[in-house]
Amino acid sequence: MIETALLLGGTVGVRHALEADHVAAVATLTDEATRPGSTGAAWGIGHSIPVLALSGVFLALGLRVPPAATTAVEAFVAVVLVVLGVRAIAGHEAIGTAILRHAHGGGGEEAGGGHLHLRLVGREVGVGHTHADEESFAVGVVHGLAGSGGVVVALAAAAPTAAGGAAFLLGFSLATVVAMGLVAWGWGRAVGRADALRTAAGVASVAVGTLLLAEIAGIAALP
Repeated sequence: MIETALLLGGTVGVRHALEADHVAAVATLTDEATRPGSTGAAWGIGHSIPVLALSGVFLALGLRVPPAATTAVEAFVAVVLVVLGVRAIAGHEAIGTAILRHAHGGGGEEAGGGHLHLRLVGREVGVGHTHADEESFAVGVVHGLAGSGGVVVALAAAAPTAAGGAAFLLGFSLATVVAMGLVAWGWGRAVGRADALRTAAGVASVAVGTLLLAEIAGIAALP
């Protein structure tokens, strides 16, 4: 039973990681990464955290994912995909998706404690370095909260036993991290040889995000 749940979770995890919106997002994040495999794995880890957390709560309390919440998160994911695609097409280093907190010491304008930085054009304001893994992690978290992540939560909650549900989630999470790490690693090697792929990833990301928004808005843009 446990072995079957692990295998099923792993299979679902690989299939889930290869969904169009996931691959499109990670492809655009990978083009500036020095370690694309790490960036992809960071997405997988970020994606797994909300899935595991929500599944634990839902398994314990017997809850279900509210449709309205799922729709709202899916819409945000679509906007993120469009933004990431525009970044790749325009050739910007990064139009960020994460708000990172940094503590600063010393003199000048930044003295006196921590504050928030919104990543606007590839760097936090006032900080001269990029965070590809952190950005990928943040996008993964958002994806984990979206609709297909809710399906995984529902599958785990439907397991006959708590141990079976936990095994399913473990297999799913491990497979998601490994699969996306491999996808990002392969994409990073390819992009290093062909700049056209970077633009292609951007176009695909914008297209997928736009189609998701159209579907959410009730427009018959998807077959």
